[in-house]
Amino acid sequence: MQIRHLARLLEARPTPAPSAPGSDTEPAARSHRIRSTVERLARVERVPVRVVHTDTEVRDGLHREQWVLDSPLRGEFRATLLSPEPEPAPRPGILVLGGKNARREQLTGEVVPDHPDRNMAEHLARAGFTTLTFEYALTGGLDQRRLAGRDEGTLLAHAFTLTGRSLLGALTGDALAVLELLRTHERVDGGRVGLFGHSLGAAVALHTALLTEGEPPLCAAGHLGSYACLYARQLTGFEGAVLPGILEHTDLPALYGALAPAPLQLQFGTCDPYLDADDARAAGRAVAETYAAAHAPAPEIRELPMGHGTDVGHAVDFFTRALAQPPSAPAGVPAQRVRFDVLERRAVADRVDAALRSGVLTQGPLVTRFEDLTRQWTGRPGAAVASGSAALEIALRVIGVRGRTVLVPANTFFATAAAAVRAGAARVGFVDLELDGLGMDPQALTAALDRHPDTAAVVPVHIGGIVAPALDGVLDQCRARGIPVLEDAAHAFGSTLGDRPAGGLGRFGAFSFFPTKVATSGEGGLLSCADTGDLDHVRRWRDHGKSAPGSTLHDRPGGNWRMSELHAAVGTVDLERFGRTLAARRDLAAHYDDLLASVPGARPHTMPGQVNSNYYKYLVYLDEATDRTLLKKRLRERHGIHLAGEVYDHLLCDHPFFAGRAEPGDHPRARWFARHHIALPLYPSLTHAEQVRVVCALRSELP
Repeated sequence: MQIRHLARLLEARPTPAPSAPGSDTEPAARSHRIRSTVERLARVERVPVRVVHTDTEVRDGLHREQWVLDSPLRGEFRATLLSPEPEPAPRPGILVLGGKNARREQLTGEVVPDHPDRNMAEHLARAGFTTLTFEYALTGGLDQRRLAGRDEGTLLAHAFTLTGRSLLGALTGDALAVLELLRTHERVDGGRVGLFGHSLGAAVALHTALLTEGEPPLCAAGHLGSYACLYARQLTGFEGAVLPGILEHTDLPALYGALAPAPLQLQFGTCDPYLDADDARAAGRAVAETYAAAHAPAPEIRELPMGHGTDVGHAVDFFTRALAQPPSAPAGVPAQRVRFDVLERRAVADRVDAALRSGVLTQGPLVTRFEDLTRQWTGRPGAAVASGSAALEIALRVIGVRGRTVLVPANTFFATAAAAVRAGAARVGFVDLELDGLGMDPQALTAALDRHPDTAAVVPVHIGGIVAPALDGVLDQCRARGIPVLEDAAHAFGSTLGDRPAGGLGRFGAFSFFPTKVATSGEGGLLSCADTGDLDHVRRWRDHGKSAPGSTLHDRPGGNWRMSELHAAVGTVDLERFGRTLAARRDLAAHYDDLLASVPGARPHTMPGQVNSNYYKYLVYLDEATDRTLLKKRLRERHGIHLAGEVYDHLLCDHPFFAGRAEPGDHPRARWFARHHIALPLYPSLTHAEQVRVVCALRSELP
């Protein structure tokens, strides 16, 4: 019988996903792995939910708001917010998630509950919390005549699996969206929000807690044990309360344990017909052991003489203690956060799988697709290469700079000048910048060209994603003298000067797709070319200088500067979302502009006319009296705010490598810029609330 096959699978120990040797021995690493697994299996589609209608009344000492919510995924559904009257001051909030058969009206006490503990939202509201409850809508959507007595929720759970998703993932997505509404409500202290769930609601609350930011307290009742017991021995597990494939990775007690150090209360009844008391007891011990290993406060495991219910008093006491104070250390704001959501990660994995299946692991169809996608943003064809540094060096080799001078800005990354050295340039000359667009100063360039009549190439850099209007003066001079221009557009993918894209103004445009850049392939670069003949040379240089594709003859000392299919898998997924990325960065920059308007001692860089920046960096100038190093230290240590790196804090002529290799120069404007700017965190996953934290912290630490 197939039950023997099932029993063998369920009795097998979960096999964690492969990880780096030793990386899963620490509790934090184990928790991260489990949370990542949950995110991957749940496939939650994170979309905002909005309130489209509200009815408000005060009845029986409670403020009641009846909401109609609209979700792009499930359409309209209802929710109820309860809060004590007459005090409208912000209070701790609790998202209340009932069991499979619980009705919203019962949870909120609007109708007489069928069990004394069913109206948990009302109990918690009368205890002083603001609660929010929404309907699952597991019934009423299918043709009742064709159900033939079958459970509608079970059929829904089965149908979701046909799409590669799960009902639990859908419910968790709803809960995450509704939780954000609760956190931002005027009657809720957004720093003190917890989750309560019973039975199916406990499963939803658990997975919501695993996928949300911070460490929200969780009280879960009637959902404890091992999946093997619940779904094979007891036969009481509901299909919608588990993620498909979870036992390949972990079990229910480990999911609870991954919440450490978040406050946790688990309740189970010794008379609960849906649980096995011994199994639940063992699971509780396993959760406690995981918390102890993480050096976290012990979870509360409440073994109670009750059936499939909730002890209201224990739940109220737990939240009263757990939400008495906001978290002592709010989550920090990192300088950079690279984020691919679960659907994007699956797309990358599918493309990697296709490459592995085909056996073509470099310069295959994914690299071609990557190159095609970049053309929308560069306006030109380009060749994908291993890095932005490789792109620079290849361009300079195609130009032919050996034994001659290459001019670069005094203020740029080391790779700009190092590429010229590797390409054989006899010397690198440094040119001062102009402070309007942070580009190469045309007048300083004139002087440098006069000093170096052997100049082979000029390499302007689009600092921070700004394509400077002064670039036209640079281009005019170089055109008049017959000198090729190589744009170092490592910062500027997607930026434009008017309608002219970065990387599309000179003979070449070199781009980087390093993880910190606005678009990434993990490691990678691109060289865009104005001339198709140049493009052919670039492709030969990147592949060891082969005289033709597939040839075993070589006509130049090329290098291994290819992009792999695996990197292109990441890059194509990132480029397919780049329009949204660019819009998000510009929206965040506009929000910073508004927030900083009233902050003395911090002046945002003003974008010149015609410049459409990608805001690779959001640049702010500090007053002369401000100690930048001390400011960054205080923001980091006192507020958890990590500023992005400067662009740049040292001029190239000051680097030890160029001591004695380059002409001395004061470069006063470049030096002033290097000393007086900071870069605030800015990336698509940054929230407006995090921006407020950054600016408030900055204001508090400025002189």
